[in-house]
Amino acid sequence: MGRYNSGGSYDHRCQRLGGDWYRIRWTYDRYINGSRLRWPTQHTRDTDEKGARRFCKKWDCKFPESEK
Repeated sequence: MGRYNSGGSYDHRCQRLGGDWYRIRWTYDRYINGSRLRWPTQHTRDTDEKGARRFCKKWDCKFPESEK
């Protein structure tokens, strides 16, 4: 993985919040021009089951099954 790779996100996770809601999160690295340092930046988003399943399928992470 290179420094300026377009697919540089990692640490993809999915968490069940309750009902039909899930929280998805991922991390990517930010850089400042001229600096060799990186700043990992984490994003989270709440979504429904369909969006969470799509996210888990795309990034090959485990989907949390419901307690039904």
